[in-house]
Amino acid sequence: MKVINRYNQFRRDLDIDMECEGCGEKKTYKGAYDDDNFWVNVVPGFKCDKCGKSSNDLGLKSEDTHTKYASWEVV
Repeated sequence: MKVINRYNQFRRDLDIDMECEGCGEKKTYKGAYDDDNFWVNVVPGFKCDKCGKSSNDLGLKSEDTHTKYASWEVV
């Protein structure tokens, strides 16, 4: 699933809206964490509730999503 919207960010916690690249199903995920691990490893592995596929399953390269704060910053 790919991220289409980020909002309600407080420090590193935020909410995201995602869309499945396979079937177009949309989902809101509350409680996301804005760090490199989340964007590189966790998001591409999210499974769609409708078709059961993830970006990894579809063989798609994940988007280059940047964090709001640098990894060394304490917020």
